[in-house]
Amino acid sequence: MLRLFFALLFCVGWVQAADKPVPVAEAAGKMKLPPGFKVSCFAGEPDVVQPIAFTFDDRGRMWVVECLMYPKWSQDGKGGKDRVVILEDTDGDGKTDKRTVVLDGGVNLSGIELGFGGMYLCSSPNLLFIPLDENSKPGKPEILLDGWNIKDAKHNVFNSLVWGPDGWLYGCNGIQTKSRVGRPGTADKDRIPFDCGVWKFHPTRKVFEVVATGTTNPWGLDFDEHGEMFITNCVIDHLFHIVPGGRYTRMYGQDYNPHTYGYMGSAVDYKHWGGGHWTDGRADLKSGALKKEHDDAGGGHAHSGAAIYLGDNFPKEYRNTLFTANIHGNRLNNDGLERTKSGMKGVRRPDFLFANDPWFRGIAVKQGPNGELFCSDWCDTGECHNYDVADTTNGRIYRITYGDVKPWTKDVSKFTDEELVNAVTSQNEWLSRKARRVLQERADAGRAEEIKKVILQSIAPEANLDRQMRYIWAFGAAFPKDFDALMKRLQDMPFRNHQLWGMRLLLSKIQLGLDDTFEAYEQFVSMKLMDTPEGRQQYISAASELFVAIHRDHIRSQKTQLLDRSAFRLLKNLLTQPVMHPDTMLMISYALTSSALTLPELAATESPHPILYNHLTRKRLATEPDPNKELTDILENFPVIPNDECRVAVLQGIAESLRESRVLKPSDMWRAVYGKYQDSKNVALKQQLDDVGLLFGDPVVLEMMLARVKDSKQPAAERSRLLTALAGRKTNGFTPWLLETIKDISVRGAAIRGLANYDDAKTPSALLAEYKNFSSEEKADAVVTLCSRASYAKALLEAIEAGTVPKGDLGAYNARQISTLKDKLLVEKLTKVWGELNTGTAAGKASIDKYKKLLNPDYLAAGNAANGKALFTKSCATCHKLHGEGQAVGPELTGSQRANLDYVLENVCTPNAVVPFDYKMTQFYLKDGSSVAGLVKKETKDSVTVRTVNAEVVISVKDIDERKSTNLSIMPEGLFDVMKTEEVRDLVKYLQAK
Repeated sequence: MLRLFFALLFCVGWVQAADKPVPVAEAAGKMKLPPGFKVSCFAGEPDVVQPIAFTFDDRGRMWVVECLMYPKWSQDGKGGKDRVVILEDTDGDGKTDKRTVVLDGGVNLSGIELGFGGMYLCSSPNLLFIPLDENSKPGKPEILLDGWNIKDAKHNVFNSLVWGPDGWLYGCNGIQTKSRVGRPGTADKDRIPFDCGVWKFHPTRKVFEVVATGTTNPWGLDFDEHGEMFITNCVIDHLFHIVPGGRYTRMYGQDYNPHTYGYMGSAVDYKHWGGGHWTDGRADLKSGALKKEHDDAGGGHAHSGAAIYLGDNFPKEYRNTLFTANIHGNRLNNDGLERTKSGMKGVRRPDFLFANDPWFRGIAVKQGPNGELFCSDWCDTGECHNYDVADTTNGRIYRITYGDVKPWTKDVSKFTDEELVNAVTSQNEWLSRKARRVLQERADAGRAEEIKKVILQSIAPEANLDRQMRYIWAFGAAFPKDFDALMKRLQDMPFRNHQLWGMRLLLSKIQLGLDDTFEAYEQFVSMKLMDTPEGRQQYISAASELFVAIHRDHIRSQKTQLLDRSAFRLLKNLLTQPVMHPDTMLMISYALTSSALTLPELAATESPHPILYNHLTRKRLATEPDPNKELTDILENFPVIPNDECRVAVLQGIAESLRESRVLKPSDMWRAVYGKYQDSKNVALKQQLDDVGLLFGDPVVLEMMLARVKDSKQPAAERSRLLTALAGRKTNGFTPWLLETIKDISVRGAAIRGLANYDDAKTPSALLAEYKNFSSEEKADAVVTLCSRASYAKALLEAIEAGTVPKGDLGAYNARQISTLKDKLLVEKLTKVWGELNTGTAAGKASIDKYKKLLNPDYLAAGNAANGKALFTKSCATCHKLHGEGQAVGPELTGSQRANLDYVLENVCTPNAVVPFDYKMTQFYLKDGSSVAGLVKKETKDSVTVRTVNAEVVISVKDIDERKSTNLSIMPEGLFDVMKTEEVRDLVKYLQAK
């Protein structure tokens, strides 16, 4: 599994600890828990090693996956070393005393669940089903799904199998596993692309669906008492409330749906991590001590495993709270779960278990048969589990109880139908889930009628709400075809969440391709259940998935269009409500952009929400066979859009489409719209009309914008906006005016940046002549512009050589840009005038040693923080934010461990040693001779959006001559080496200041 995500990205190697973990016999005694709780070692080496996943069978026996292959995954499916073992406690003392090897020689095993007569295994690149006889002997494996990426996975393999309330098998997948999932033999074009997020698979219909996308490396999934889904995410934001159909913020990259124009956030506004470099969160291997800032926060940013406690052993205060293993902190975190206006959120609670062993690396956390909590311990050093070699001799599984616990002695699979139905409502969710799954198995085996009758009779309005919910789940999972029978019961019940789960079960029926969905759906749409936040969210979630589902090939029918229109009815009442949470709006957007809805139809609802108009406009212009015809339709209906804010959003959508594709053309309808609204009192509307007209190349708009930008009576901010837009479009004949404008203090910053778009021989001399008059920000912009072309850079280096531009004004980033301009003589000139680029790990470590000696407390105390702030503005603020100032290109510095000199030096002197994907630079060589270097933020078939140090640039694919991806951070090496020692001191003092 896990060289958890950041570990893979940033691990630079470290010394293997000479000491060993706390011995098995002593480990539980070292642990600290709240009063009344007890922990014991249920199993430890040699009975279990490398326990990456586990589950329980109907007899309460633990089935463990021992992953001995990590980190050297098999690429060809051969050489399997992994095992599945059964661990039993036959004498009821809370410790295993019987070990049975069920499977030996498994390949790339990372997840396990039991049911339907066998075991399901994550065995990248396959999801396997292995039948088991009544003595737990395995039969011939069946590949249910393939296409899970193992080549690029490293540690992001798919994982966390668990049965959902709807009877589907759920799991997680990581961001690096760019997978194409399907049944064996499925053509590539028919496979489902998928990386990070949640997926599900139906055990009998053999249908695969993506539930939600986004996050980073989720490793842990569970459902709360109301059936709400949560995942634990390995890196940074550790908890996400997963709404089916949701698209969540990603660590990097784009969603596979190209019409995702915004992402939902996590469920937490706190971090179990003190900030700074990820390795700072490790406990000391000798003492086990953690730095105070991380200890207080909860341990560190890496998490694994998820168990929402729904047992009957722990005190009530722990029910419906989440337990997850904090890998850096060698502990279990405990978070509360609360409902909000837009969904659910995590609530920080005191940490639950402290292992007091620096080798403790919790991975899987699950509730057991008797309400106990179990946690597996990978038992190794570092999040990387040793980058090249894992210690395969260790592994533990701990059992946590409160008070006395009786051993589990039953077999759920042997229960009578009546006993199973009674067990469905058990306060012990472990038993309820087992009972519901066995009922589903029996219904599938042909015993449907008698079970159906018993469950339907049990669904009664006067009964306990939570019990009723579990009956609904049991019925929906076992009898998906019989939705109408369930609906009749639900319509008589006043409990909204029950009816909302009816909606989800209906969705499951549609996804399974079962018949007669339309009539049942029409019944459900008629219900008015959207007057609560949770009701709205559930309805929007279901509608979003329905829009996707009814257009999928495996369920296409003559009723598709009717279903699409009917599903839209779910949202119509919502669209007219004046205020909604941003995540709610995004969910509606996902639904609308998955439908066949047109902008005029949206406008007819008089929805006041600009985000929907923007997203639907972009989607329609990107997908219609004739986008210009669609554009005409949009503009014809422009007057009926309900307000100016929504009109601005439509124009923004048109502008964004133009920047990304540039295939749209102006028309008479465009000119009519421009003529009608150009004199609007709404400033934003007027500005957006300008932007669209300029992108169209409309000569009337161009002439008016040129007149306004040259009018000194116009506000400076407006002139700067116009200048940036006009220069960005490389407006013909604009350069002479730009060269004059660099003398105009009110707009010269925009003029300096704008000159980078033009190849004009007069530019270098004009900039250098005025250079002494520029502010520090303007000088930084001038240097960036002068580094964009070889001829410009030559003039800059000559000015440095002559002393008219200080050598220190050419930063390491700028020097690196010059070095990429494919001019050997220019690089020689750079070396002569400025010096060699200080690259490589050895050089960086030498710089760390040098500045660590220099920047002692006494020397730093004499520094000038105000001067340091000016240096920060010149050298750092183009990429980083600190105290609300600067740009969000690189990581935010305000909350980092700036006070730690080692942290500052490591990140400044060796920035390329640890480069997250989000901050790897790409170099673009353009056909006009210029060069652009920055971070790729978005790509379409026609354009690439790049964030440079001082602007966001949309580059047409047609203008790119060459593109080079690098392993370099946008943060350059040698930043300190071009500064005077007192400047380094002042900058560090400012960085460390509170």
